[in-house]
Parts: sequence; C-alpha cells; structure tokens
Amino acid sequence: MKSEIAMFSKVRLLLTIVLLCITSIVIAQLPNNLSNVKSSDITDAQLQEFISKAQSSGLSEKQVIQELEKRNMPVVEIEALKDRIAALLSPSKTHNSSASIHESRTSIPIQTPEEQITKNPIFGSELFSNPSLSFEPDLRLPTPKNYTLGPDDRLLLDIYGINLSQQSLTVSAEGTVYVKYAGPIQVNGLTIEEATKIINSKLSKYYPAISNGQTKTILTLTGIRAIKVMILGAVKKPGTYSLSSLATLFNALYVSGGPAENGSFRNIELVRNNKTIVVADLYDFLLNSNQKANVRLMDNDVIKIPFAKVQIDITGEVNRQGVFEIQPSETLENAINFAGGYKSSAFKARITGIRNTDFDRLILDISKDSIAKFIPQNGDSYTIGSIINKFQNRLVIEGAVYKPGNYSLENNNFTVSELIKKAEGLREDAFTGRAIVVRTKEDLTKEIININLNTDSGKNFLLQKEDMLQVSSIFDIKDKFAVTINGAVRSPGSYTFEDSLSLKTLILKAGGFAYNALGTDIEIARRTRNLDINNPQSSIVEIIRINDDKDLSNPASDIQLKPFDIITIKEDPYYKVQINVAISGQVLSPGSYTLMSRSEKISDLIKRSGGTLYTANIDGARLLRKNTVSNNELALIDKIAESSAHDSSGVTTSSQNKTYKEIAIDLRKIINTPGSKEDIFLEEGDIIEIPLINNMVSIAGEVFYPITISYDEKKSVRDYLADAGGVAKSGMKGKVFVVYPNGKAAKTKKVLGIFRQYPIVTAGSKIFVPKESEKKPTDYAKAGIIITGLSALITAVAIAYQITK
Repeated sequence: MKSEIAMFSKVRLLLTIVLLCITSIVIAQLPNNLSNVKSSDITDAQLQEFISKAQSSGLSEKQVIQELEKRNMPVVEIEALKDRIAALLSPSKTHNSSASIHESRTSIPIQTPEEQITKNPIFGSELFSNPSLSFEPDLRLPTPKNYTLGPDDRLLLDIYGINLSQQSLTVSAEGTVYVKYAGPIQVNGLTIEEATKIINSKLSKYYPAISNGQTKTILTLTGIRAIKVMILGAVKKPGTYSLSSLATLFNALYVSGGPAENGSFRNIELVRNNKTIVVADLYDFLLNSNQKANVRLMDNDVIKIPFAKVQIDITGEVNRQGVFEIQPSETLENAINFAGGYKSSAFKARITGIRNTDFDRLILDISKDSIAKFIPQNGDSYTIGSIINKFQNRLVIEGAVYKPGNYSLENNNFTVSELIKKAEGLREDAFTGRAIVVRTKEDLTKEIININLNTDSGKNFLLQKEDMLQVSSIFDIKDKFAVTINGAVRSPGSYTFEDSLSLKTLILKAGGFAYNALGTDIEIARRTRNLDINNPQSSIVEIIRINDDKDLSNPASDIQLKPFDIITIKEDPYYKVQINVAISGQVLSPGSYTLMSRSEKISDLIKRSGGTLYTANIDGARLLRKNTVSNNELALIDKIAESSAHDSSGVTTSSQNKTYKEIAIDLRKIINTPGSKEDIFLEEGDIIEIPLINNMVSIAGEVFYPITISYDEKKSVRDYLADAGGVAKSGMKGKVFVVYPNGKAAKTKKVLGIFRQYPIVTAGSKIFVPKESEKKPTDYAKAGIIITGLSALITAVAIAYQITK
C-alpha cells in the first residue's frame, strides 16, 4: 500500500514538472502586451475550442485569467471574455438553440386571439389604476338624510335657547348614547332626524322649554364609524376591507384593485343580508356617467365579481382599442360603440375577425349589413382596417395652370377643357402646342397620350379616372441663360439673361461702377460657333472692347448682350488703396503704419518705428501674414498632414480657420544688411512681432521629464536632453530637431552616415524628440496568437496527463 502511495506521489510530481515546463513554453509564445486585445476579436468557434480543451484537461479558469492579467489585458475585456464563456456554457442556451432553429423553420408565427386580447388594455381597467381617481367619500358634505347610526359613530348634541349645553356622544357597541340627565338612549339603526326626535322627547322632562320651542337641539355627526365589506370572485385583491361608513360600491372596487383580467365589469353584485340588491354595470358609468349603481355600502355587505362570460378584442381604426365585455343581448355594433366608434379612416364595408372553435380557429368575415345583428363570442378578435388608398373619380392637372391639383371626374363625358376651367385656366406661359395625358390602365401600367390644346380634338379629349394632364411652361422647354460680370462693380457675379439685355443695364443690375472702376476698355468675352476644331490656334471666344465713360445714362456706347457673355470691368491702374501694416513688441514706437510705397521692406518699417530696444529678442522676431490660401487648399494640406497626424509634441495640428500664417525671418541680418534677400517686401495686413529676450530653452516630446530651463551657451542638445531625464524608449534620437525663436527649425544630421550631429541651441529655442512610429499587428493576428498559445498549453497538459496514467 505504501509503495503504491509513493508511486502515485512520484507520478504526480512528474506531471507537475511537465506541466510547468510546457506551460512556460506556451506562455512564452504569447505577446507580452495584450493591452490592445479585445474580446470581440476572438470568434465563438475559437472560444468554444478553448473551452473544450480546458474542460478535458481540467485547467481552472482562474489560472488562465491570471496569466492574461499579467500581460496587461484590460479588465473590461477579461470580464467580457468571462461573460461569453458563461454564455457558451449555459445549458439553457445549448439545449434550446437547436429547438429554436427547428421552430423557426417549421412554424409560422400566427398571433392567437388570446395574445391579441392580452396585448390590448381591458376597457375600464384604467378606472382602478389611475391614482387621481380614488372615489374617496367626501367627509365634509352634510350628513346624508338616509344615513343610519351605528356603533362607533360620534355625535355632537347642541342645546341652545333658554338652556345652553353641549355634549359629545359616541354610539356604544350596544347601539346606545349616554345623554346627560336622560341616560342611555337607543339610536342604532336610526337616522339623524329620528335620533333627534327621541333625544328631544327624553330631554323635555329636564328642559321644559324644549316643548314650547324656547330651547332647541341640534344633533350632528362628527365622526363616522368603519364598516366591514367582503369582496369576492374575479377581483385583483379579494378579501375583507374596513371602509368608511359613507363608502360606496365604487370606493370598495377601487381599494380592491377592480376586477381581474377575466373579471366582469358588467355584472358586479352587491349582496346584503343574503339578497342581491344591486347588479352594477360599470359600462353605464364609463360611457354615460350614470352612477345609479354607486350605492352606499352597509356593514357586512358582500361584493361579488363573477367571471366575464364574453370578452372580445377590437383593434385597428377605432377611437378606443381594447378588450370589451359583451352581454348576451349585445351585437358587434354595440362593441364598436364601446370602442368609441370608427375613425374617419376606417374601412366600414367589412370587418374581419378570428374565432376559437373546439378544435382550431376560424376566420370571420362580417359585412357592413350584418354588423348590427352579429353576436360575438368569447375570445373573438376583430380588426377594423383602413380604407383603400384608391380614388373613385380623381383627375390630376399639373404645370402651367393657375390651380394645379386634384379634381373630380364628374361624368363620363368630362373633357380636357372642362378640367382646365376647373383649374382656373392656363397661365400666360403655358405651351399649348403639346400637352400630355398620363393614363392608368386597368393593369396599372401607364400610357402616354399627346394632345394639342390649340385644336378642338385636344380641347374635347375625354378624360378617365386617374388621368393626369401635364401642361408645360415655355420656360420648362428652353434653356436658362446667364451672363457674368466681373471686376470693378459693386455686385459682381452671374445674372439671368433676358431679351434685350444691354451692357449698361447689366452694370446697373450689378449696382453700378465701383469707386476704383476705370470705365474704359471694357471687355466682353462672347462664345463663337464657328470654331475650327482642327486648328489649335482657333479662337474659342470673341473679345469685344468698349471704350466709354462711367455715364450709365448715355446710350451711345451701349451694346446688346448675348447669352453666356462674360464682361470684365477693369480697375483704374493709377488708383491704389492704402497698405496698412503693424509692428509690435520691443521697438521704440510700436503700432500701425501706412506704407508710403509698395517697395517698402521690413528694414524700412523698423527704421520708421524708431528701431529695436535693447530688450528685444532680435533672433525671435517673426512676420505674420494674412492667409490667402482657400479653404479647399487648407483642407488638402490637412489631409496630406494626416499621414503624420501629430507633431513632435503630440499635439494635433490643423491649418483650418487660421487667419495668419507665420513667416520665418532673420531680423538680425535684415538690420545689418538692409535690402538683402532676407529683407522682404511688406504686404497689406502684415504684422511684425519682436518679443522680449528669452533666456530659456524648453525640451518636449518623448523625454522622461519635459522641462524648461535657462539657456547656457556651453550646453549642447545632448546636455539639454540629459537635463530632461534623457530620451524615452519610444523617442527617436536620430530625429531630434530644434525650433528657433524666429520660427525656423534645424534637424539632426548624420556625418558620414554614422555619427549623429545635433543642431545648435540658441536662447529661446525649443528641442523636440519625436515619437517612434509603432508597428501594430492586427487585432485578429493577436487574437490568433493568444488562442494558438492557449490551445497548445491545453494540448500539452492533456498529453502529459495521458502519459502519467
């Protein structure tokens, strides 16, 4: 026995060693970083294979999850993987999957009448589910004349006149009240009026003035007793309820939740002393507001709600869909009235329904004449359809008439001219040479019939129902021409060409000449129709030149235009607007300046502003110029820039919506050598910014500690990178670049292709370390590697287990 135990221990130890070795080999095949892996990347087939091998090998889920956590797989994805494994292992899912597929292939989903009934609300049930309707008795009303006193009722006896007295009385369990001087008096079952008479007769011995009316008594009800009422049958909450003695039948029904789904709303019995005194029909209250059945309850009353004998469902084009209870003497027409009657769009010629028989179901087809006599049965379901989307006598007229639209076909001899007359006649722009009648045949195919509205045959053409008459406008059958005017006018652009449109008329439509218009040498570019297509030198337009002044009232030099003419109004070359520029920062007189000539340069503006101050960072000066690039060009630039997506600092850059663009300048060289290549001409809106001296250097990008430190002329790029903690693993040392204060940048170079030469650093520079582009395998590839590794692990464990047997 001991040898067998020792043998078993050795085998177990061997199995453990083999499992550890195989597991380490398989796990080594898994990626170290699973942070980007998603559960959704693993298919159900791969996951099922993994589950099967894990179950056969006896591996625990916890061990696998721990390994995934070590390799940085997100917790959310691990939890999602657990949920998917649990769903695949669910017995209900695996058991029902084949059955559900079989059912979907073999059965046709037909809604039963019972399903339709439960789908619609039961008519009247909202009366007991609406919290704003409680049917609570109003205790502030005067005591009803027929109210009978009973035990626990509280009374107030007022004696006034010659004698004054007031007493609070409570009806005892024996039905008596104790009145001072008179003693106990029996009032059980009496009304307030009857009890008052008896008390007066008893007190008249002690208050003689009561007999002659000099002393009077008033008996009022100050507190009402509670009564017990039992509610039985098809009710939502049957039982015995303690209610106010002023409670009525509806109060009791409300506190019990009302009739159940199969309970009757129309045969509710109120039993008192073993006799049915009222049979309440709630429909009489719901439809006619009749409360004759809402009688006051008495102690020990019993309310009995029987099961409904006939319930039917009505859906479709009625004002109130729902389940309705029908009495034996009522017909389908009564049920339609319970449903609020038909909607305006209801199809009234026929009602379809479904009926349960003893063996199967039956389709009902009730004609309009039979609805008033048709007797519904329990479980019937009726559907009121919509009217047919079809017209009996519709005609349609479209186009160049004053009142296009739908019209009625009044008789079989209705003509085109009569239809046009109904449409208030043809418009002046109507093309009468050809109109189109679109006719719908019996098989619903269309037929095109052409008619001439200028002839009698066209005017007297007989129309049929659903005919459509289309009358075109003369503007619909010819091109719309335009002319274009550009240049020195107040509203340049394209304008609609109209007959007899002249040059000066078009200038007037364009708002007249602009203030800088030359007025002479106006050019008209006109299309030609005699183009020699074989001669590339052949003119494609004819240029017409007009020499005139700006007098639009002078018709002498006016010319008739033609469609598609392009007119150019030239600007006065000898007239120029002022050019305004600005300079800000460290100069003697910063501000806005107007250029004296178009040849002024940066050095000229520096001189006009008084020169730079001793605090000026000349190397950091920059020029801002208005961005004249169109939005389309900016969008194209941004699209090209998406290949890099981010600059070295990791901030997304975009050229959209930039008013100014930055131009790098060398202000030191411009000041020392005015007129050099660096000394560029100024343009409208230019801004020169000269900042303060900046003795700082910033290091950003892929470094361990981005920092800004003071400038040291003895330090190199390597020294500054060391001050920032060095380059991170994700940084590219060979791509480090420096941005100087004036906007220029310098990159790292390689000497002889081997040695790295970093740019020079100046005061105010920014050093950037770009991020190395990460080559990511596809998510499906990662998922495949994980599944392969896990499957290999499970297989190895299973083999080892078989060896040790």
